[in-house]
Amino acid sequence: MRRRDFCIRLVPAAAAGGVLEAANIPRTAMDVTFTLSGNRQMKLSEYKGKVIAVEFILTYCQHCQRASRAAEAVYREYGPKGFQPVALAIDPNGNVANYVREQNLTFPVGISSQEACVQFMQHPMMLRLLMPQLAFVDRAFQVVAQHAGDSPFFGETEEKNMREMVEKLLKPVSAAPKKAPPRKTT
Repeated sequence: MRRRDFCIRLVPAAAAGGVLEAANIPRTAMDVTFTLSGNRQMKLSEYKGKVIAVEFILTYCQHCQRASRAAEAVYREYGPKGFQPVALAIDPNGNVANYVREQNLTFPVGISSQEACVQFMQHPMMLRLLMPQLAFVDRAFQVVAQHAGDSPFFGETEEKNMREMVEKLLKPVSAAPKKAPPRKTT
């Protein structure tokens, strides 16, 4: 039997009201806590002020591995300019140390939970999670875009797509034009 690259969370349809709602974009990012190697706890808010790509992954998922390698390539280029990817493994028995080594990752990869993923991404509890789940958080700690594993964002152009999103979010926000001082009339 082949492993599937998704998690399933079932709740009786009546409890969910039978209606699926979309996530609010933009919204304030949830300050998810995750565990790095050595049992070190971190909060996503420790990266506030940077452009953050939050990847919820399964360590055995080939699509997740490809997404993490794309994030690594973009991080090597834009990390010094304020880009910070973070991958959060939600598979209970995932080997994060092996994942980091095999994918040659230099950005933080930690352990989180499926519940944290569902809450962060604002998915209904009964939604089948197609992996990876990716959210972009701007410097003001607002989720400004998110993509599920079946999104056209992923695939052959995902590194290009990620680079374009990061470039857009790293651009300085232009200040509102200053109003000219009132002219004195004589």
